[in-house]
Amino acid sequence: MSSLFRSLLLTSLVGVQAFASAQADAGIAVHGVVAATAGAAIVGSLYGNNLTDVARSGISKQQIGLLAGSDADGDMHSARLTYRIEPKKTFWKTKDFALSANLELSVGQWQADRKYKDRSLTDFGLTPIFKMKSHEKSPWYAEVGVGVHLLSQVDIKDYSKSTQFQFGDQFGLGWENQQLRVGYKYLHVSNANIEKPNPSTDFHFVELGYRF
Repeated sequence: MSSLFRSLLLTSLVGVQAFASAQADAGIAVHGVVAATAGAAIVGSLYGNNLTDVARSGISKQQIGLLAGSDADGDMHSARLTYRIEPKKTFWKTKDFALSANLELSVGQWQADRKYKDRSLTDFGLTPIFKMKSHEKSPWYAEVGVGVHLLSQVDIKDYSKSTQFQFGDQFGLGWENQQLRVGYKYLHVSNANIEKPNPSTDFHFVELGYRF
């Protein structure tokens, strides 16, 4: 089986399963993302490079991304601008597997339908992301990350999120080369029950990126 086919098969299976879980039950999708992120961090630390060494290795690639999508209800849209740093040193790799650790900064705007009183807010995010490929040179990827978000206000649509501080769990998959990226991203935003009520917001995005 060729490396390209393994990469495509791997990312497709993971992506289909995550998308199905997100559509059926956001809770299942979120738990899966958190578990995958924690697992990647632990296993990579045991068998790969120390994250401190990875962070100190310098920058291999930077990326500017633009995301556009809507929430699970379909009555709120969002656009996000992202900036990503990719270190030179790979977190963990074998002959048929590569796991890289990236850091992403983002700012997004939420815009709900006119039927709601509270129609918009801005959120700022900081997210460590683990990107998985069948090998370093494969263009196909799947990635997971758990980070923090700060909202400009707590009220949106017909609910209140209680706290401006939120957690953001994300899953993505797609294709990239040395300059371009095209992908799908699922983003779940909630405060992990720090304070209630804690309604979650789930977005599905299309991502376009420029890597340099």
